[in-house]
Amino acid sequence: MIGSATLKTGAKAALVLLAVFVCAGAAADKPARIAPQGAVTLAYQFPAGRTLNYKSTENQTQNMDIMGQTMTNESVSSTELTMKPKGLKGGDFEITVTIDAAKSDVQTAQGNLSPDMTPVIGKSFDMVVSALGKEIDVTGAEALKINVPESGTRDLSPMFQAFFNNLPDKSVKIGDTWPSQDTILQKEGSGETKFRLDNVHTLDGFETVDGYECARIKTATKGTIEGTASQQGMSMLIAMKYEGQDTWYFAIKEGISVKLDSKGTISGTIEVGEPANMSIPITGETKQQLVLVKK
Repeated sequence: MIGSATLKTGAKAALVLLAVFVCAGAAADKPARIAPQGAVTLAYQFPAGRTLNYKSTENQTQNMDIMGQTMTNESVSSTELTMKPKGLKGGDFEITVTIDAAKSDVQTAQGNLSPDMTPVIGKSFDMVVSALGKEIDVTGAEALKINVPESGTRDLSPMFQAFFNNLPDKSVKIGDTWPSQDTILQKEGSGETKFRLDNVHTLDGFETVDGYECARIKTATKGTIEGTASQQGMSMLIAMKYEGQDTWYFAIKEGISVKLDSKGTISGTIEVGEPANMSIPITGETKQQLVLVKK
């Protein structure tokens, strides 16, 4: 659901989202270049006044083994965003993000725990991103809050702490790889969860998507999820691992992210303190898609 960290994304509890940004040293008004030897320099074009509309959809399933009984939680969520560049701020990109629409359906063994998304619909905040896609400032999203049943208040900042996949700082050709790392901190009620993600990106090829000539990039992610929570008076300690695979498409000439498909798995345990004092194994899957919406 929106605001959970997109396990990537996902989750990147697990969600994670997506996109791509500018390569180091590339001016905002310069197109991507393909060198004679076939190497390509990717640069995100984010000129002031150009509006981008994205829609994200996600499906998640979590299975827990509680004293020999399997319990399954399922969620389906979607979010529509508008990103409007404001220009450069100290050499980085400043962008106004608006939540145009959002919904989340969460089904658990305890019943429907879907949050009310109306408090954030229509709300905006400004974020700052570096030329390589590093999120410099997403604190504005902390003002956008929802109430999650049984958990407490959650803000939307985790959704944007690793929103942009990182581009390489040099030209790349098919088969070249580059690494990046993401850290996402999600606070909820009296607890918090930290996601640490290691990504390896590979330029897989070139493909036309929705009329755009795109670089096709595949990303393999491994990470850990550690945190604490409290529910119905019981303390919980979370320790899980995440593995994911993304395929995303970056329009070379236009310099925009066009589409991302993501899938991942989690596995680990939730240690529940007194009075229950038990260890709950947990596994899960998440699938996500982000698409550029033409208007």
